[in-house]
Amino acid sequence: MAENTFTVGDLRRHLAYLSDDTKLSFGGVLTFYRVKDWGENEAYIEFNEPLADLSPDFRKRNPHILVAYVNTDTTQWDEEGRVGSINVSTR
Repeated sequence: MAENTFTVGDLRRHLAYLSDDTKLSFGGVLTFYRVKDWGENEAYIEFNEPLADLSPDFRKRNPHILVAYVNTDTTQWDEEGRVGSINVSTR
């Protein structure tokens, strides 16, 4: 399992006080896609915005950036269903 394990039970406890019709929103601009089986006794929550693959050079120059998500609304997809190169820059 992932280093920072979070179980279904943990999630249920966090949501226990909410009614079934309460709308959930995610921080930032992430939008829920699906929950996928990820092996024995593990599930994977996916979002519509894929993680950017940050180069080692980018990570070295920007150690404060842990992760970047990509909005794919206007990106070009290759024949294999992958997003091409996207400029992730900082100011």
